[in-house]
Amino acid sequence: RGSRQAFLDQKKTSIMHRPCSKVVLTVTILLGLSLEGTAFQLGAPSLLARPRSCRSPIPSIHAPLRRTARAGRAGAIALRSQEDGSKFDLVSGKDFDLLSLRSFRREAKLRYANLNQSEPLRIQLFGLLAFFAVFAPDISKGLETELSGAERIGSAAVALTSFLLFLRERSRRTAQLVRMDRECAISDLSVAFVDPATGSRKTFAVRELRDKLRLLVVYGDKEALRTAIPEAAAFRRRFQQSDVAFCAVASDGSKRAEWGEPNAVRGGWMWEAADAGAWKEYMDSILADKQDARAQGAWLALNKQGRSRASGAGTPRYDELLGARLPPTSEVALTDAAEGTPEDASVRAAQAAFYAALTLGSAAEMRAVWDGACENADVSEFVALGGRLDPWEKQLQEGSRPAGMEIGSRDVTILDSGKEAWSTCLEVPSGGGGQTLLASQQWIKRHGEWKLQAHRTIPFYMNSGAGAVLRCDSRGCVLGLRDLDRQGPLDLPRSDRP
Repeated sequence: RGSRQAFLDQKKTSIMHRPCSKVVLTVTILLGLSLEGTAFQLGAPSLLARPRSCRSPIPSIHAPLRRTARAGRAGAIALRSQEDGSKFDLVSGKDFDLLSLRSFRREAKLRYANLNQSEPLRIQLFGLLAFFAVFAPDISKGLETELSGAERIGSAAVALTSFLLFLRERSRRTAQLVRMDRECAISDLSVAFVDPATGSRKTFAVRELRDKLRLLVVYGDKEALRTAIPEAAAFRRRFQQSDVAFCAVASDGSKRAEWGEPNAVRGGWMWEAADAGAWKEYMDSILADKQDARAQGAWLALNKQGRSRASGAGTPRYDELLGARLPPTSEVALTDAAEGTPEDASVRAAQAAFYAALTLGSAAEMRAVWDGACENADVSEFVALGGRLDPWEKQLQEGSRPAGMEIGSRDVTILDSGKEAWSTCLEVPSGGGGQTLLASQQWIKRHGEWKLQAHRTIPFYMNSGAGAVLRCDSRGCVLGLRDLDRQGPLDLPRSDRP
């Protein structure tokens, strides 16, 4: 027995002194530590979720501003030592990630672990399999066996396949962590709002808006904001119906008075960056490799959980963004906005004339409503991408026109020039089961009369997630459809529609 034990000890010593065995042992220990960290994340409680009793749905965009922010709304949860009172923060701060070889916020890693519980283990198993398949010949020599030629080929194939799968899954994981890390970073920024009831300016961390409001941020220089904000003002009631806080961020230090906000709607609807420098640094870091986007501005939207919902360069089409990505979370009312000036009433009258021609099928009245000298760029874009333009003569035929359709929730926004205006409303099609469509019209004043330049319609009701949008000008209408990808942008017009 003593001789046998001495033989085994000698064999064990000889194996451990082989260079390949030391490498295998070292990598195994490192991956084991990584697996242990993953297991901790998988077993960690959902620190980001608060009890339901702490959540308070907000029926109005102004409601959270009339209450003092409750303690703990920032969402940073810490464990305190009972012995010395020191603070151990499991959410804020950064940790180095072995798989990605970079640091991420702890909140981002916890959020990822809660949503992807099996993926880290799968990545590490692919890595282990690739490693041991590469060193299979050396390991077999250490065990005093020899692989055959076929076994060596099989080992090489397994190593290559596992390594490619490891790289693919690791790349996907890193991309998700980068996105979540950016979402957590924006949660640390602050936004400000002037309460229309009291006139006081209140500041909130973006994190404090979670479970209360969505956030739509438009970023650009003065000229870009002068393009984005007047149109956004036309959809201010729709932002409220969708629980969206609209925030403008200037990249050049310009002020709100320089952004072209219509005088008729000043105050009570638009948020601002509380720390413009911090916001600029954050947005510029995202756009570092996107020079075109930096020149024309950019935008991003977050849902109530602080997750990215959509983003893009330039100015968003607000109605299409609301219908497809940020629909209402409750039933929308059809009550019209309060009556404004006589000029507002004249725009409403022109809007009523358009809907009368549409529902009754009068081609002559429809032609009289439109500004025939203008072809809308949004319609031309869909046509250029392969969309089919149906002329108004076809739209107004019996069986094609929306006979019996009603409209409500009408409002008007006249720009400071007095020559341009927007109107919006909710359409209720006959036989549509009560589902509503958000419609918007863009007007220009010619020879004292309001003429229609563009009309767009998109489904807009509770949790609609619209899959189609209708764009119209004086030539007719073109329908754009998107695939049922909840996170992707609106797709190109499809020629295979009915």
